[in-house]
Parts: sequence; structure tokens; C-alpha cells
Amino acid sequence: MIEISDTFIFNTMLKSASFLGLSSGMLGVILSYQRRSIEINALAAGSFVGILVFYLLAGVGVYISPYIFEQIDKYVFSFIGSIVGALFMIVLLHILYKTDRLHMHIIQSLMTAVMLGVGITLITYIRHTGGSLDSGIDIYLFGEKTSLTSEEFVFLRVIATAIVVILLLYFSRLKIVVFNKDIALTTHFHTSFYYFLVNIMVICLVAFSIKIMGVFLSVSIFLIPAVTARLWSNRLFIIMITAGLIGAVSGALGTTVSGLLGNITLGISITLILAVIFIISLIISPYKGILGKKLYSGGK
Repeated sequence: MIEISDTFIFNTMLKSASFLGLSSGMLGVILSYQRRSIEINALAAGSFVGILVFYLLAGVGVYISPYIFEQIDKYVFSFIGSIVGALFMIVLLHILYKTDRLHMHIIQSLMTAVMLGVGITLITYIRHTGGSLDSGIDIYLFGEKTSLTSEEFVFLRVIATAIVVILLLYFSRLKIVVFNKDIALTTHFHTSFYYFLVNIMVICLVAFSIKIMGVFLSVSIFLIPAVTARLWSNRLFIIMITAGLIGAVSGALGTTVSGLLGNITLGISITLILAVIFIISLIISPYKGILGKKLYSGGK
């Protein structure tokens, strides 16, 4: 067994995955009740394309003015590209929603497929060109335990903590937006502000999740904790706290498993841990579990 508990990289990624899991799990509850879980796939795909486009632009900039662009770390380009890509996708999705031509889930799935196709094409092009741009792009597919720098971890910790605080402070108002949207509109409640606030939080977390979880598995850190928590309670606040704890624990355990085994990526290991917790909850949870419900009701 490899001793990893004292290494700086392991400790950094352990904390990063835990912070991401806590904030994503809590925010995922809001998104699941808004029926926007599949939208995370589209945002991750858009973020993925944004990163690759900025990589290419950085390469062109280095060619034109190497003194300026070579002084900027690659993670700066990747984070800006991720934010811009996710922002572009969320704007595009909301424009398509207003057309009322297709169901929102069809739009989300369609845009996910299109952007993933564009992303894979860009990766192929980057690999054929070679050079320094080719290094490190694989981490955006399934995540990697060494993907975050110390600066990115500090930023992630600040963002994740701010999101948790916002969700707790504005919980009652977000609940009105989720469950009483029509009533909120008739009472001049600022629903647009809270939708905007949720979108900003989603974009920030997707920008980090794509490096830790990968573009294909980013949705799992948002969706699975929320779905699992709903098996244990019917109260929204309890569900949100439970989802956050499930996400944090899964992030920590997934990082540990990935570090011990060495040949499994971080995104896959966290998703497997989340899947195990979900299956166990589906079986033994007292209210909605397959066996737990029967035991709770006395076998009736």
C-alpha cells in the first residue's frame, strides 16, 4: 500500500474534492427540483470546449508575443476558458428554452452532444499539432488527482465556502423560487435575481468540477448526492444538508481510493463511491428504501 496521507498533492486534492462535493451536493438539490440536472452535462461540455478554445488562443498568443503569454500559467487560461464556455452555454440554453420548440431536456441533451463533438474534434486537432498545448488536456475527460494547483485550491475553497453560506442564508427565498414560482411572480418577488444567483454558482462549480471530475462525470457530483439525500428525508433543508455531507464524504473517499490504487482517475473513483452510497440508501433508507420501507412499516 502506498503511503500518501502526508503528501502535499494528496492533501490538496482531498480537501479540494471535499469542498467541491459539499457545495455541489447542496446546490445539486436546488437544480434537481428545478429539473436542471441534465443541464450540468451541457454546461460541462460548453466549459470543456471553452478551455480548449482558450488553449488554442494561448498558443496563437505565444506565437505572436511569447514574452507576454509565456508569463501566464496555463491554469489561468483553462479557468477563464471554462468560465466563458459555461457562461456561453447557459445563455444559449436559456435562449433555446424560450423558443418552446423542444422540451428542455431534449435541448440539454442535444447541446451536450454537439459540444462534446466539438470538444473531441478540438482535442484531436491539438494532439496532431503537438507542442506544449498537448500536455495536460486528458485531465478534462475523466478528472485527475493532480489536476489542481495550490492557487486553484485556495480559489476553490473560497468559492465553495461562499456558495454554502449563500445557500444557507437565502434558503427560504430559494425555496420560494423552486416551489412557488408563480406565486413569487405575482407578488413582485425578485425571481430573476435568484435564478441569476443560482446560475453564477453553477458556472463557478462546473469550472472546477471539470478538472476534478472530468467533462463526462461532472454531473455525478451534482446529481447523485441530491437524489440519494431525497431517499432519506422529505424536508428540503435536511435534504440539502444531507446531500452536502454525502458529496463531501464521497469526495474524500474517492480521493483516497484513487490515491491508493493509483491507476484509477479521480472522477471515476468519486462517482463509484457515490454510486455505492446511492445503492445502499436505495435499499435501507427507512422511508423510500426497498427493504427499509418494509422494515419501517412492520413488513406490511
